[in-house]
Amino acid sequence: MDTFEKVEKLREKANVTFEEAKAALDEANGDLLDAMILLEKQGKAESHKESFSTKEAGTDVLVVDQPETKNEKKRGNAFTDKLKVLWHKSCENNFVVERNEETIVNIPIWVFIIVLVLTWHVTLIAMIVALFFGCRYSFRGASEMKFANDVCDKVHEAADKVKEEYNKL
Repeated sequence: MDTFEKVEKLREKANVTFEEAKAALDEANGDLLDAMILLEKQGKAESHKESFSTKEAGTDVLVVDQPETKNEKKRGNAFTDKLKVLWHKSCENNFVVERNEETIVNIPIWVFIIVLVLTWHVTLIAMIVALFFGCRYSFRGASEMKFANDVCDKVHEAADKVKEEYNKL
């Protein structure tokens, strides 16, 4: 690999100018790895999770594993951060079933979600039937969850209207 090719590779990988890449290569006696390390130490190139090799079958070659881009890292961190927040909220808040102002069930939301996912067909039927026997659903805990509780109240009101219409027959 001639000097121009080395400078071009280093310039691309370190995101520096031709002049900076050439100066680093000259200072590193033509060794790509040493030049990259030098640029990182000078703060001209970002540190990467990459593996470098300057010798392969007797010739100088720069072998680079593709690093994660900053956006991929941010997206990954943002996703895990949101999962952590959801997990925390599901632990500190409860799903509550009440009948005649007496609490029948009071479980963390994460337990309710697992039960719902694993036995959705039975759970949904049981919840609908329970509405007609005077059960009310709500969410309680550290978070207000006003929207979810409003939905639960509307469902309860709808069930009451259906009961009233049925009793009129």
